[in-house]
Amino acid sequence: MKIKLLRLICFIIILPWIFGFGEANHDAISVSLINLIATPEKYHDKTIRVIGVSNIAFEGNSIYLSKEHWANFVMKNAIWITPNYKAIGKTEKELSEFNGRYVLIEGVFNKNDNGHMGLFSGSIDNVTRFQPVPPDILKNKRKTG
Repeated sequence: MKIKLLRLICFIIILPWIFGFGEANHDAISVSLINLIATPEKYHDKTIRVIGVSNIAFEGNSIYLSKEHWANFVMKNAIWITPNYKAIGKTEKELSEFNGRYVLIEGVFNKNDNGHMGLFSGSIDNVTRFQPVPPDILKNKRKTG
């Protein structure tokens, strides 16, 4: 009985890391946050896919370039996001559990909307995919020496 319960708990914890929330858009353009911020005109009104550090909060929904930028509120190195909670299938509170973690998101980039009080470097509207990125994928797995 304990083993079954442990397996169930592990499955529930791991499930979001495997599948994420929302449907993948296979036509989305994969882009880095650096390229998005540096050349916004290239991606304006296009469906994009990007990885960054999530922040879901009242007047602060955004995705940051790094954990350091997130922790220090470097908003010019972040993009405002507008999650489509219905498409994602999660609430604001549920997505906020991933604050400070790397996530993959998909949505439509808008170079002219700089989010709350114009503090961000563009926006990603209608975010229909929100997928936590497993920490192991982000680690450098190269062998040295």
